[in-house]
Amino acid sequence: MKTNKTYEHFDNGVKVVQLDDRYKFTMDSILLAKFCTVKQSDHVCEFCAGNGVISLHLYSQNPFTKLYFVEIQKSMCDLIFENINISNLIDKTVVLNKDIKDLQMSDFEKKLDVVVCNPPYQKLNGNKLNECYEIAICRHELLVKFEDIVKSVSKIIKNKGKFYFMLPTERCTEAVLTLKKYNFEIKKMKFLFTNKDEAYLMLAEAVFDAKSGVKVFK
Repeated sequence: MKTNKTYEHFDNGVKVVQLDDRYKFTMDSILLAKFCTVKQSDHVCEFCAGNGVISLHLYSQNPFTKLYFVEIQKSMCDLIFENINISNLIDKTVVLNKDIKDLQMSDFEKKLDVVVCNPPYQKLNGNKLNECYEIAICRHELLVKFEDIVKSVSKIIKNKGKFYFMLPTERCTEAVLTLKKYNFEIKKMKFLFTNKDEAYLMLAEAVFDAKSGVKVFK
């Protein structure tokens, strides 16, 4: 059966295709991209990239020098290749179809300035998984845990490099402790609310080898 495609058009000629029967990005991903700060000279990498929407949207708003995608699912990497091709970004990008835990510094030209990640942040805990395994991998910690991600980022990011991510607010304490274990300090946080009283998601900027002190935004 043929899968329908949906095309999203961003600024600077960037386009993103989604498959209707696969994991589709939400506004949370766009908000994370808008939360990030990059410079023109930066080398940026997206972990758990999916179809690459976060870093592609980030590039569409603030073009930078080099973009890496790390994604374990071959089908998702095929989508990334389609997206960078229709966006004319082949010469500025590298797609790594591999496990985050296997990353080496040799996969990159230099230490990274920015890493961004929308991780699979639902713990297993006996929760029911989506019938589509590709979607389940994106939503649940089946193949990678948050600590695995932070550990890998710490190996390939430069001093004072920035790591942007999102997690449910219930995992805030875990995130802080894990980041400190690998020499990161959260410097900025923003919360997304379901209503005026309860936050459901945190966006965070963690800086490698930085002093403590965090600014919180609503």
